This record gives sequence, C-alpha cells and structure tokens, in this order.
Amino acid sequence: LGSAFVLLAAERLAVGGRCAFVLPATLLTGSRWEPVRKLLLEQFRIDWVVVSHDERHRAHRATLPGRLWVGFSESTRFAETLVVGTRIGERDSRDGWTRFVNLRRNPDQPTEALALVRSLLATDDPDGSPNAEIRIGDTAWGVVEFVRQAALTPARWFHGTFLRGRLTSATVGFIQGRRVGLAGEAGVALRKLGEVCEFGPYEMQIKNPTQGLFEIVETEDATCAGHPALWHHKSSHVCCLEQSANARLLPRTDRDAAAQAVMLGKAGRLHLARELRHAPQRLAAVITGERMLGVSSWITLLPKDRRPGVEEVLCLWLNGTVGMLLRVAGANRPYLGRSRMPSEVAQQMLVLDIDALTDDQLASARSIYRELSSVELQGFAQIGDDPQRRQLDRRLWVEVLQSQTVPEIDQLAKALQLEPLMTARH
Repeated sequence: LGSAFVLLAAERLAVGGRCAFVLPATLLTGSRWEPVRKLLLEQFRIDWVVVSHDERHRAHRATLPGRLWVGFSESTRFAETLVVGTRIGERDSRDGWTRFVNLRRNPDQPTEALALVRSLLATDDPDGSPNAEIRIGDTAWGVVEFVRQAALTPARWFHGTFLRGRLTSATVGFIQGRRVGLAGEAGVALRKLGEVCEFGPYEMQIKNPTQGLFEIVETEDATCAGHPALWHHKSSHVCCLEQSANARLLPRTDRDAAAQAVMLGKAGRLHLARELRHAPQRLAAVITGERMLGVSSWITLLPKDRRPGVEEVLCLWLNGTVGMLLRVAGANRPYLGRSRMPSEVAQQMLVLDIDALTDDQLASARSIYRELSSVELQGFAQIGDDPQRRQLDRRLWVEVLQSQTVPEIDQLAKALQLEPLMTARH
C-alpha cells in the first residue's frame, strides 16, 4: 500500500510540508512504480533517497521477529528505501539537488544513527563534486551522490543501485549514450531488448490451472511424452551456456488444440533468466539444443534478426560484465542480491544492437559459443575472478566487437564483484 500513502501525502501536505516515506526498494527501478516516481518528481522536491546495501540478516526469535538489515522497518524481509521530500508549488523550481545516500550498512544503535545524520548534513553541499564519502572517525559508512532533480526521469533511478559511484557513472553513461566504448572510439551501439527480440508467452498462459494451455512435468528424460520445456533454474544444474530440457509440457485435453499449436510456435532456443540470485546462480541466459518454451524461471527470446549467430552473440553478451551491469541496474530488486526481470522490464533492458554487427562478427560469436558452451561458469559473485567468464568477456570484446575496451571491462568486473548486490544471499 506504499503507493497509496504517497498519493495521500501529495493530496494532504501543504506547500512547504515535508514527508518521509519508507517504501520497497523497487520504487527506484520497478516498472509498476513509474507513476509514483512521476508524482514525486512533479509534486515534491526530493531531498534525500537513502538505500542500504547491508548484507546482514537477523533470524527470527521467540520475542523478536526476523529482519533483513537492507530494510528500514523493524521486521521487514525485503529491501526498502527511505525517501524524504518537500511538497512544492506549481511555480517552484525542480532543479535542486537530490542526495542519493548509499549505505554500506544500517546503523545498529540510535547513537550511530544520530552520528550518521550529522555527517550527512555536513556534506549537504556538492561543492563541485557529485560524490562525497560518508566517514565517521575511521569508519566508511557509504557515499552520498548529488544529482540534479531535473536530470531524473520517471523511467528509472539508477543512483541507488551501486555502492561505488564509478559503476553508477558507467551505467548512466551507457544508458544515456546508448553505446559502450573508450573516449575516442565509436563504441558499441546498444538497443532495447524488446526492439531486438520478440518474447515468448507469459508463464501463466502456459501452466496456470485456470487459464494455462498445458500441464507441466519436471523431468530431464527426453523419452517422456509431451513437448520439451525449460522450467527450473537450479544453480547446481544450470552451470553452462548450453542447456537441455528439464520439463515436459502436456497439452490439456480441455483446451483448444489450435491455441496450443500457436503457443508452441513461439518456442525458441535463447532463454533469459527471469530472476537471478547473483551469488549462487551462474547464467543470466542460456541456449537450448532444440526449440522449446521457457516457463516460470525463463523468458524465451526470439530474435527478429534470423541470421546465424544472433542467438549466440546475445547469450554471450547477457552473461558478460556489461550485460550483467545493465541488467542489475534496470531490474526490479525485491531483495539485495537478486534481480527480477518481468517481461515489461526485460523489454527495456539495453543489449547489443544486432543490426550493427556483420555476418563475420556473428560467425566469430558462433565459434566462441561452441568452444565455451560446455564450460562450467562460477556464480556471478565471482564475476571478476572466474577465469572462464573473463575469457568469455575478452573474446566477445576483442574477436566479435573488435574493441579495445578490455582493460576497462575487467576493471568493471572487479568493481562489480565487490558490490553487496552480487554477494548477498537474501
């Protein structure tokens, strides 16, 4: 009900009144929170946005409910954000500073909280620098990033995603410039995934008890009846780029056979992980040896460009450093350490502009994929150290994209690996 309280505050607060909201962290990037972000930008001067990256959790006890410290509520089990805003009039300026505070950990005691507030108020002026470290004594608590409110849009607020400002700057640069590359290079062009691929059917259309056209059985036995499908995403099983079916779809006899045939016609080989637990899980996208439908854990992607190698280059990209960076920046984040990609969010995610690639580049991607398809990758928490993923990145950028950005990509991978959003097991 958080969105209802934001609307109520906007209606009841007088101009100049101030309000603080504790809302789910998906407020910052969630697709369904976009109207709330729009309302805040139009009717409030957004003074502070505070995000915790605390990996700790407190187990449930008899007299004390469990909680995740990534939240600000006493007993919440999901990520939250704290927003402080001042109600403004129609003629008031909206070009003030919004301060995004990214905390390494939440304060444990009221005295720590008070000291933190004093430190934040002391850095309440950008003074020519968009970032300021929060230090109390010898302890680094996080970073304050100053952003002009006029520069924010309702689409996404990326500045609460990462602890490290360089990752935020890189992400915003990629998204605003729609390309990745060194200064002086033309760079690699990016496009929205929804412009590059069509999406397979929504999972509820497949297996919902009242609306679904199929029943689903978990099995890896290819001799079983039914149509092959990719269902669960178990980190112990999904270790390589190439996967096989782990379920079978059984047509329901009480459903229209023609509708079932149409749905099966949307089967494909490339599949995007709908939700990732970054620390244990290893693949953000996989390719199956035969065409099938992705269910629940997977979204089937059907590239509009049918040239050989398109699926392979997208699979390599989505499992590489920049692909992962853009995923976690734009995905819903219900918990620290997870990124959720509903279809409407995945449609907006930036990927390679396939139209800009030549047939020779796609052929190189196919060759790399064949060599790496059965190689076991480590979890994304090791994205900077995993030699196999580093090889994937380097070969993609050098042999396919013909770019000299490899050292910079390696540095991004090292920085990304240090982020709590990659290591937390919430």
